[in-house]
Amino acid sequence: MVNAFSALSTIAALISVVCSVPAPHPKYWFAFGDSYSATGFNVTTGPFPNLANPFGNPAYPGYTACGIFTNYIDDLTAVNNKSLIFTYNFAYGGATINATLVTPYLPTVLSLGDQVDEYLNSVASRPASTPWTPENSLFSFFIGINDIGNSWYQAGSRTAFNNVLLDNYFALVQKVYNTGARNFLFINVPPVDRSPLMLAEPAASQAGEKTVINEFNLQLAARVAKFDLSQKGVKALYYDSHTRVTEILDNPTKYGFIDNTTYGTDATDYCWCNNYHISPGVHSYLAKDISELFALTLTPF
Repeated sequence: MVNAFSALSTIAALISVVCSVPAPHPKYWFAFGDSYSATGFNVTTGPFPNLANPFGNPAYPGYTACGIFTNYIDDLTAVNNKSLIFTYNFAYGGATINATLVTPYLPTVLSLGDQVDEYLNSVASRPASTPWTPENSLFSFFIGINDIGNSWYQAGSRTAFNNVLLDNYFALVQKVYNTGARNFLFINVPPVDRSPLMLAEPAASQAGEKTVINEFNLQLAARVAKFDLSQKGVKALYYDSHTRVTEILDNPTKYGFIDNTTYGTDATDYCWCNNYHISPGVHSYLAKDISELFALTLTPF
């Protein structure tokens, strides 16, 4: 079994070596989402992504939902990448799409709307420090887990409420598009109804959340398809994390995990790093899938 900290140290060392190499033309990745994506990047304090650290801050791999361990953004930036990627990760743990619609667990949590505002107020104008173009940039959105987790049990039509959430979601996507963004990646909601947290709840609760997740994902896929067709110059990719994570949970030993319920930070053994977040090992499968999607559509991202 590879020691996780040893592997991270090796990758971090390789990243630092990049500073001695003549600067190539980087790609730019602007990520938005919740704890499944967050690495602790702070656009206000900096530094911005650079050759010494393509994530800018904090040091690789950042602070993810699993601790000082990698998630799919780390893997895609530093392991599965085909070119140098400068990653501006605005994602924030606990985020919802709109804090007025679904209250996050703390009032200090930056919603998707807040994250987009941070982007608009910092690098959207393509400053000299971040000379992105429509061609060399990617904008990703992985959101909805907390919106559903904090509301699926409420009264009223969840289908109608999903539409309200997605109206807000794509109004924010439109703001990003208006800055010149053209390459988009949308990731759907994974089966968190099968997380250890939810497995401790009654079966009816698990089934209730599962239904809302499935409906949200269907509506999201339709919205992405519509956005792709209706907006000039857009290339919108849709990654089905739900199907991949379901496959892993259905066949954990096939993917190298001991079972689908035990949790811990060991990337090689567990599907979950805690009672609600997939492990670094599962994230690595998502990253491999997405890198293959990029190879077909955004070469050589």
